Amino acid sequence: MIYLRHARIHDDADLPDHVARLTLPLPMDFTTAITVLTGENGKGKSTILEAIASAMGVDTEGGSRFKGQHNRSSLPLALTKRNPPDIFFFRGDAHLNLARFYSSIGGLAVGDYAIDLTKMSHGKSIMELVKHRFGPDSLLILDEPEAGLSVLRQLELLGRLGALAEAGAQIILATHSPILLALPEATIVSLDDGTSVGLEDTNAVQATRQFLRDPTGVADYMVERYSR
Repeated sequence: MIYLRHARIHDDADLPDHVARLTLPLPMDFTTAITVLTGENGKGKSTILEAIASAMGVDTEGGSRFKGQHNRSSLPLALTKRNPPDIFFFRGDAHLNLARFYSSIGGLAVGDYAIDLTKMSHGKSIMELVKHRFGPDSLLILDEPEAGLSVLRQLELLGRLGALAEAGAQIILATHSPILLALPEATIVSLDDGTSVGLEDTNAVQATRQFLRDPTGVADYMVERYSR
């Protein structure tokens, strides 16, 4: 299901300097169930996701529409959309704050009981949130969800997100993970040049392949480079 179809910067937007300096791929069309933003640090991936979440009525610190507070993005967007039954914005850099929020309201509901995400490791609490809070009738906006996850848990996350998309969820995520970049039938947008790219053309996949071909050689080269 495609809930969000198009996003553009509001015509009368007065952007702060740090946002105006970014070269963002906006306007942007969303035509597939999964859209992945990738690219180097500082290119604006988080800025776009935060702006989408804000325009959909979600707090920029993460959570759902029912969290209570709504800090707004400094990048106002105009959206072409259908209203989804559920929206959830996950930020890898603010997961602990979200876990504390759930703890403050008695925990994350799991059937007839609740679990305290603050009593778990970072990675385990992320996967519990994915398993028990993400659903198929949803717009899921995920900013670097791989933060804190082992390689095996990233593979599990890939499988769960792919299954959710097949069941009707729309997923828009930003990632540096070559594993999550392989989500089936995803549209990958590189913010390095603002265009759609294939999996093998992403810097994350190319750099990972180069490293795995000769990990010792690459490690020695990088240490020597920064030892000068």
